[in-house]
Amino acid sequence: FLYKLKILSAFGCTKLVSFPPIKLTSLEKLNLSRCHSLESFPEILGKMENIRELQCEYTSIKELPSSIHNLTRLQELQLANCGVVQLPSSIVMMPELTELIGWKWKGWQWLKQEEGEEKYGSSIVSSKVELLWASDCNLYDDFFSIGFTRFAHVKDLNLSKNNFTILPECIKEFQFLRKLNVNDCKHLQEIRGIPPSLKHFLATNCKSLTSSSTSMFLNQVLSCF
Repeated sequence: FLYKLKILSAFGCTKLVSFPPIKLTSLEKLNLSRCHSLESFPEILGKMENIRELQCEYTSIKELPSSIHNLTRLQELQLANCGVVQLPSSIVMMPELTELIGWKWKGWQWLKQEEGEEKYGSSIVSSKVELLWASDCNLYDDFFSIGFTRFAHVKDLNLSKNNFTILPECIKEFQFLRKLNVNDCKHLQEIRGIPPSLKHFLATNCKSLTSSSTSMFLNQVLSCF
């Protein structure tokens, strides 16, 4: 009921297990970082239009509720050192979300699409996220087939320290991608596509990348000029 509250921080409350549903229409900043025992993100009751940045680093949060789309003007979402994070499919519809930052997740899953949400099907709704970091998130090849193409507007993509073996051909569809980081992807064997606007490509310590795959990649790069 604190309708004039602008800042709410539970930073470092290591024994905090649950958080009540919130409807704080004036809230501008919510910080739940380092709440190591917190497993559930609070339900958002109604639209909260003033939050721009949400910090949930070093928690045990396992999923974000579909009601997170009520943070209608959220621009940056930080989820580092969490568990197996389940993201609602509605997150791609958030109109101002441009930065999704995560690392050291135990896995990435999409929650089942809610009834009434826009169907993706063959007409894929693209997120407006421009910076997507999913480093050391235990990602395998199936990551690219379960929602990856929804981030078609991304410009800075960090997939370092993951377990996938192929960078698929669909990466060529990312027309705005300028920086791609796959450093320390030790199982990466093959690169099948190059985004047309790519300027910076980092792939150090990719121990499984064969010389033939490297040559093929370089030929793709040269053909772009």
